[in-house]
Amino acid sequence: MTTNNEPRSSRNRSDAEERLVAAAADLLGEIGPRSLSVRTIADRAGVNHGLVHHYFGGKDGLLKAAMVRLVEEHAVHAKALSDGSPIPAPLALGSDPRYLRAVVRAVLDGEMALANTELTEGVSVPRGALEHVVAMRRMNEADVNTKATVAIGMALEMGWAALEPFLFSITGVTPDEEEEVRSIGRAFRTEFVARGTEI
Repeated sequence: MTTNNEPRSSRNRSDAEERLVAAAADLLGEIGPRSLSVRTIADRAGVNHGLVHHYFGGKDGLLKAAMVRLVEEHAVHAKALSDGSPIPAPLALGSDPRYLRAVVRAVLDGEMALANTELTEGVSVPRGALEHVVAMRRMNEADVNTKATVAIGMALEMGWAALEPFLFSITGVTPDEEEEVRSIGRAFRTEFVARGTEI
């Protein structure tokens, strides 16, 4: 029996592919690409490991599909949080931990092609912010100061998102102070980026 005029085999393939991509997206951040095995992904997805090769040509193809999914979801999420602005909302990256963990793990594993998927797919939030500033300044290309400003802004975002519990613990921030400290952090990031991107 079919539904929506779609053959059963197509529905099963789509379901298996979807489950593999979702499992790989989760595991990229949990284990990292270097230690991740095809069997681990297939086990998490609840499918036969041979389907990874059948549908994606192997582990690399599946990890690329998973990272594409993560960066596309991140771009949509970041745009929503910034009310459509190409400059991301301050300290918003912490609300997208799946993407953050996957990128950090890829970088730590030396898998820069995987980490740079957002560039190859044309959905990079920081690159979009950089290009926006270049256009605002009517520049042909970003100068070193503009690149540095965006890189430092990214470092603040990624560091805060990845390390907030540690940062709060090491500086003695109490639970009652957490939101006030976040507010100060957001204001600092906003002011820093505004100063660095002034026309």
